[in-house]
Amino acid sequence: MAPMLAVPLPRPLRLGFWTAGALLAVNLAAATLLALGIGDAGLLEQLRLVLMWAMLPPVWLALIAIGALRHVVGRWHVAAVVLCGLGDGLGATTDLTIVLLGMFLLGHIAYLVALWPTRRRSLAWGPAGIAYAIVGLISGGIIALGAGPLAVPVLLYALVLAVVAAFAAIDVPGLLGGLLFMVSVLVLGLGLFVLDIPDPLRSIVVLSAYAGAQALLAVSLQQRLRLGVGDDDID
Repeated sequence: MAPMLAVPLPRPLRLGFWTAGALLAVNLAAATLLALGIGDAGLLEQLRLVLMWAMLPPVWLALIAIGALRHVVGRWHVAAVVLCGLGDGLGATTDLTIVLLGMFLLGHIAYLVALWPTRRRSLAWGPAGIAYAIVGLISGGIIALGAGPLAVPVLLYALVLAVVAAFAAIDVPGLLGGLLFMVSVLVLGLGLFVLDIPDPLRSIVVLSAYAGAQALLAVSLQQRLRLGVGDDDID
């Protein structure tokens, strides 16, 4: 497996990560204030809604800035991030779980297409692939039991996510990013359908793992395609 960072991170990508991280921090601070009953609840809810739309654009804009769209794999990866961002925003706006699941499922299918050319280098092409499948089945099955009419979409999404995580395990950032994605979705699913996980605890775990996953998968893409290498914006 490739080392964590074989080439430096271009400045646009670092800036995108810092911006997304700052937006995430404000989102979680608003969630904490809401849980504590501090401040204007309506204003804080609106702020969180805006931030759900705003969190991922810095990442995909940074990928575009360093040349991701010049590669087929990069275009599919950017499409995946955009679809996930739409899932964040539309899911928060409509408050419909099926909308969130649908957009995320499309996003992860786009990730699968982006990762398909390197599938034989990933952990999916070995004994570890079986472990990913078992984890996907068990976690998806547990969540699906409490999902009612959404049981089938939930199980399908869990399996697709497990495949994405296994395919992403090409290098260290991809491995960690895939695992964080699974943690994020598992906690989200448990909170939605199985357990009563209070905010802001659920938000902190889900959004932190999710944002970390998106950042690490972006790093993995940048390293594999050597995006931005040789540009003036690399320190």
